[in-house]
Amino acid sequence: MTATGEWVFGIDGGGTSSRIRAESLSGTLLYQGSAGSTNLNASDARSVKEVLRLLVSDALASGLAPADCRSGFIGSAGVDLEQDRQTMARALADAFHGAASRVRPAADQRLAAPAFAAGNDAEPALVGALGELEGFLLIAGTGSIALGRALSGEQVRAGGWGHFLGDEGSAFWIAFEAIKRGIRASEGRDVQTTLLESALQHFGLPDAQSLIPFTYANFNKASIASFAPRVAGSAAAGDVLACDIMEHAVKELATLAVSVFDTLGKRMGSPKLSLYGGLLEKNAWLNTQVAARICAARPALAIVEPRGDAQSGACRLARALLA
Repeated sequence: MTATGEWVFGIDGGGTSSRIRAESLSGTLLYQGSAGSTNLNASDARSVKEVLRLLVSDALASGLAPADCRSGFIGSAGVDLEQDRQTMARALADAFHGAASRVRPAADQRLAAPAFAAGNDAEPALVGALGELEGFLLIAGTGSIALGRALSGEQVRAGGWGHFLGDEGSAFWIAFEAIKRGIRASEGRDVQTTLLESALQHFGLPDAQSLIPFTYANFNKASIASFAPRVAGSAAAGDVLACDIMEHAVKELATLAVSVFDTLGKRMGSPKLSLYGGLLEKNAWLNTQVAARICAARPALAIVEPRGDAQSGACRLARALLA
């Protein structure tokens, strides 16, 4: 597609893959593409820069004119500190200018000078889900995090500390709690459950002892998180321990949302919250219970259905840089 007129782009940078979207200043879709991970904590800097180069180069190869680009924003997993924001924004600028210098016709001497910024991947998810720059988002997928953003750009977050320090209520947390407490139950230290047998079957392991190398020598966060739906199924079937884990997950997720609302909500006129992420989107019971608990705790917080995705949110944040 050959694009005319000024444009912006946004990148939703995930832990396993990243997606880029380019839009006109009015919000018309011009291009979409994807590449690998941009997580600074999971990939080395050279790999991240290469992914950014591929994303931007492919976008420009579609016909987008580098000189007409006004701004770009990336929200990426692994961007948690101010230093991370600066590092990622510089990497994005380098990727753009490097790609632009290769595709700009020799006769076109205009130099594109777009604005670039970076943030955590929850930021464009919030803006995309709410369709506006202000509000709250609770994400529960493999991990968990809650984020609040005011029109001024002020932000507050709770959670998002990763599986060692947090991720309470997430798919990983649910699955790992089920495995640990299943082991405890087999030793008479917790209530009776079928969760241990279910875990061994799910992971294709012969016995409980094989969980040791499975966890310590071959740790895979996403693989462990994949057990969460079976834990939810066991809870629905009446397993007492599974029920306790799921109810605890409800409490933990609701607490994340309440935490960010209590910090930032009073500075918003009509605060809205959207529930987001694979775990909440695929488990209707969990979604309903978390929403009910939040509404009971903070009636002023309106819960709304997600309107868009993180790519469109990243583009909106890119346009906000122009203001």
